[in-house]
Amino acid sequence: MEVIYPYANLIHLVLAIVFLGYVFTDIILISKLKEKINDEDKKKITKFLQEKTFRIFPISLLVIILTGGMMISKYINSNSGFFETPLQQLLIIKVVLASIIALGVLYNLFIKFTKRAKHPFMQNHFHKVVLILGFFIVILAKFMFVV
Repeated sequence: MEVIYPYANLIHLVLAIVFLGYVFTDIILISKLKEKINDEDKKKITKFLQEKTFRIFPISLLVIILTGGMMISKYINSNSGFFETPLQQLLIIKVVLASIIALGVLYNLFIKFTKRAKHPFMQNHFHKVVLILGFFIVILAKFMFVV
């Protein structure tokens, strides 16, 4: 695991930056752009973005989860314990926050494949929740190695 860890860490960080960067861009820029254009153009932009992001983001989230799982095994295991050190405690909190994001993405994929209507909360606020949770995940990642 020691040999793979730096590569998993690099892949994890790059994909997390891409993932949160898109969510940030969607909330700050794209949503403001959609407010300024007509309904027809809004539908075109939304369709285009959904087609592109649907191909990229579920796969990137899966790889983020897999690389995170690889890295977590270094700090949480039967030899090191599960919740004894501050690092492990912060890591578990990160896992819970990331799981909320993953469950939301799974819900959105389920809705897309079953062609059901999205819940209004998920339609209007999920990216905001992801951005807030992602912010706290990044902060916790920094503090894990400080405490």
